[in-house]
Amino acid sequence: MKKTLSTLNNHPHIWRARDQKQSETKFSLGFSCLDKALNGGVASTGLVRISSLTGVGELSLFKRVICQHRTHKLVVFINPPGLLQSPWLENLGLKAQQVLVVKTSAAQEALWAAEQCLKSTACHCVVLWSDAVNQKEARRLQVAATHNDALCLLYTPPQHQLSQTSSHTPSQNDNSLPITLDIALLGKPHAVSVNIRKQRHGWPKDNIVISHRWTPDNHAIKWAMAHNTLSDQALHSVN
Repeated sequence: MKKTLSTLNNHPHIWRARDQKQSETKFSLGFSCLDKALNGGVASTGLVRISSLTGVGELSLFKRVICQHRTHKLVVFINPPGLLQSPWLENLGLKAQQVLVVKTSAAQEALWAAEQCLKSTACHCVVLWSDAVNQKEARRLQVAATHNDALCLLYTPPQHQLSQTSSHTPSQNDNSLPITLDIALLGKPHAVSVNIRKQRHGWPKDNIVISHRWTPDNHAIKWAMAHNTLSDQALHSVN
C-alpha cells in the first residue's frame, strides 16, 4: 500500500500545493486584482483558453502579454474575427513588422498553422480564434508552446465545450483540458467580469470585475489619428 501511494503521489498529473514553483516566469496583466488571483499573472508559456464574445475587451485584457518586449520575435494572429488595424496595434506597442496575420478556410488548418508557428521558435505569442478544439489538439498546442518558450491564446465562443465522447459531462470536459489557464469573460456596463475556471498551480475564482470602457471617446480617437505613422504600411497577411 505504501508503494502504491508513493507511486501515485509522484505521478506528474498530481498537483501538490506545497510544490508550487516560485521561479515560474509570469506576465503581469496590469490589473492587481486579476494578477493576484493568478498568483502573479499569466505564465509566459503554454496554452491559455479565453471563452468570450467578440468586442468585450478580450484582446485589451491581454495587451501586456501580447506586447512583451521581444522585438526579435513575431506575434501571429490566426483567423481574427475582424480587421486588425496598424494604428491600434501600434498603440498597444506592436510594430507592423512584428505582426503576421494568417487566415484559413478550415478549423483544422488554423490549428495546424498555430502549432507550426509555435514550433518555429520565431513567435513569442500566437493568438488563435477557433470554434472547436478537442483534448488531443489542445495538448499538441500546449506542448508546442511550452517546449518552444511561447504562449498561445485560444479564443473560443462562450460556453464552448471540449468535444469528447458523450459519456463525459461538460464540467469534466473543461477540467480535463490540458492547458495552462482557462478563463471566461463576461461583459458588464463599463466593466468586464473574469471567471478563472482552471489554472495551473492555483484555484478557480469567479467574478473578478475589471473596469473597461466599451467604446473609445474622442480623446482616444484623436490620439489614434494623430499617432498613425503606419498608414501606408500594411500588416503581413497569409491566406
